[in-house]
Amino acid sequence: MAIVWPASLWPSQMTWGMVYNNRAFTSTLSNAQQIMGYPGAYWLCTLNFDDLFDEDERELTALLGRLHGMFGTVNIPAFTRIRTDNIGAPVIVTGNAQATNLTIGGVTPSKKVFAYGDYITIAGEMFEVVEDAVSTAQGRVQVFLNKRIRRSLPAGAVVEYKNPYSEMRRVDDTNQLTVQPVVANGSFQFREAF
Repeated sequence: MAIVWPASLWPSQMTWGMVYNNRAFTSTLSNAQQIMGYPGAYWLCTLNFDDLFDEDERELTALLGRLHGMFGTVNIPAFTRIRTDNIGAPVIVTGNAQATNLTIGGVTPSKKVFAYGDYITIAGEMFEVVEDAVSTAQGRVQVFLNKRIRRSLPAGAVVEYKNPYSEMRRVDDTNQLTVQPVVANGSFQFREAF
């Protein structure tokens, strides 16, 4: 079970991104390229912490200690993509493995419920919405995503849209902070866990 990220612990800088699983084949005769896209894209994130005072330093090192390096997982929030509006109680209607879109029900009817750039989390897997999505009169909406769905999403699974997060693990096993009198700082890299 993933550890919940402490609400009071905010990085001073973060780098979020997607690592896709594409392969390029280049012809030795004409230099033409063919690109093949495969499943297995994942989120990659680096969190930088500057000017950590005693309490924050302790909280961060305790969190890293509970992870045991790459072994444990943590739900890292998308700090800049939180929402405060209410679009209903969104749940999965269909979310097939390897698809780049899904259908969500239980949202406010006949309204733009998702905008491109919104993040959503379903069963620990985070997606970015890549096109605006307007719901039908029945409160359903088709959502296009930035990556393929890794495994089929069960009908009725809750869609977290207000506080999206990605279940992640450390990229390496090393926990080190630079400690100076009174303050500390460090940089830690995580990748989506699956």
